Amino acid sequence: MGYPGKNTKSYDTPRHPWQAARMAEEVGHIKTYGLRNKREVWKAQTLLRNYRRSAMEMLADVTEGELTGHVKQKSDDILTKLKRYGILSPEGGLDDILALNTRNFLDRRLQTQVYRQGFANTLRQARQFITHGHIAIEAKKITVPGYMVTKEEELKIEYYLNSPLKSESHVQRPAQIVQKEIAQIEEVLEDRRRGRGRRGGGGAGGRGRSGGAGGRSGPAGKGSGTRSTGGSASKSSGTRSTGSPASKSSGTRSTGSPASKSSGTRSTGSPASKSSGTRSTGGSASKSSGSPSTDSPADKGTKTPSEK
Repeated sequence: MGYPGKNTKSYDTPRHPWQAARMAEEVGHIKTYGLRNKREVWKAQTLLRNYRRSAMEMLADVTEGELTGHVKQKSDDILTKLKRYGILSPEGGLDDILALNTRNFLDRRLQTQVYRQGFANTLRQARQFITHGHIAIEAKKITVPGYMVTKEEELKIEYYLNSPLKSESHVQRPAQIVQKEIAQIEEVLEDRRRGRGRRGGGGAGGRGRSGGAGGRSGPAGKGSGTRSTGGSASKSSGTRSTGSPASKSSGTRSTGSPASKSSGTRSTGSPASKSSGTRSTGGSASKSSGSPSTDSPADKGTKTPSEK
């Protein structure tokens, strides 16, 4: 025993700082048992190491003969203690101590027992309840998550008398949380059923505002992302056409022409004009390519017989 006024370590750290297999095992223990850090894992490993060392020493004495004196007393004390904590079975012996592992000691922690007995919803919450003074054993408050619980104390874990969690209607009680989750699930299912009924009541004509696919068109128009008004049989793609009964355009705007066809042009005042990149006005059937023509019914760029 060291000096009482000085804190001493109750665990042994690993000899090698970087060992992938050992580090992965320690992280697994932390996640499985909701531990705070690796120090709590090292404490359990140190306990296991000490019991194994004592068991091997006593088994070495057994090979020479039967245990007698203080060696036998030490063996009985160790076996009795491990059986009282539930780490060893009632029929266990020294050989069974060598078969133990770290999980056998972590299972007997108060934090693990509180979670497994249903006093908390998670291991993290069990640790919080213990440190905040909500857990008691035989009406005695225990605030150490790593407290080793015996088989007798295991059945006497309860909420502390002055704790708000003592009331069954507390919102953090596991039963209340389960009921709340069930109510939320039922509410979500009910919303889905109602939404499905509203969508199904629209019928087959509920797609779009005018029966089209993403477009707003006239009585017989077909559009894809377009808006056409005033046309009886207009077809357009990405255009806006007004005032033309049978106009077809691609990326254009045509007005005032009954049967005009244009590509990237604007034609006005011509009943049957065709142009490509031009603007024609006043001609009834003019065709031009890159040049304007005005007031000439059949001008092809040549002289008339009278001019000759």
